[in-house]
Amino acid sequence: MKPVFFLSLIAGLTVSVAEGSERAKRQARWSRSSYESGTAHPSLKLDKVDLKQLPETLIQVDSKTTPAAALSSRQSPAGNFYECRNSNPVPADSDCNTIIDEVLALDQPLIVATNACLTFQYGTCWGFFCSLCQQLSTDTTFVANELVNAESLCVANGQIGTIVGADAPQWQAGFVYQGSSLPDYDVC
Repeated sequence: MKPVFFLSLIAGLTVSVAEGSERAKRQARWSRSSYESGTAHPSLKLDKVDLKQLPETLIQVDSKTTPAAALSSRQSPAGNFYECRNSNPVPADSDCNTIIDEVLALDQPLIVATNACLTFQYGTCWGFFCSLCQQLSTDTTFVANELVNAESLCVANGQIGTIVGADAPQWQAGFVYQGSSLPDYDVC
């Protein structure tokens, strides 16, 4: 029997299910007991003026258009911003990379309620993906790709950080130290 991963979202709005791939099966064997996912709400108000334009090296223009409330792994990040912040303590880069691998291995569609966050926990690292202004649909590949950006820009440099999609539908993804408050940027 194939392992099945469940990811429940706020107030039972939806439950996404994906059957594990070979990679997911291998990873689930060694990390299932210490990797957790859940839901939360952003709670740490931060000023959007501190957001910086995503570096051009991370921007790849794609002519594919998507519906306003849908995000895909092919969506252009041209309107994305980021912020890295100091934290004491900081999450271990290897823990955050484990989260990226786990999220990517899920390979499933997601629906995220307005002002809700999916959380992914492993060791010292807490990854998150939040819908800021409206319910949106996306997939774990998109989420993992944005977590990669937050890891390479911030966590790899000893900081916590957030990538913010300021164009509709607005979202944020990033990493904080386990148990820390999730950022809340008013970009709506």
